Amino acid sequence: MTRAVATEQLPAVGSRGRLRRSVDRFPHFVADAQLTGTVTEATDSLIALRLDQFLPGSEEWDNEVCWTSDDIEAADQTVAAVFYEDVEIIGGRRQ
Repeated sequence: MTRAVATEQLPAVGSRGRLRRSVDRFPHFVADAQLTGTVTEATDSLIALRLDQFLPGSEEWDNEVCWTSDDIEAADQTVAAVFYEDVEIIGGRRQ
């Protein structure tokens, strides 16, 4: 599936996102699809989404789901591309 160019761009810090699917961070937690949060960090090597709802097991990560180069499965993927497979941006900065 081909994604729009925007998927290669880093999300803006402060953007609001919703998980498109469950994200498994075994053995610590599974963040269920539809959970929402705010992007707190976005670099070529790390994108973090702090969830609005407390997620047991995520305390060590400040209630954040993180995407790193460890999540890349194909040579031509980026952290941003992997993030956008899991997250839909639903709005700008939270007021």
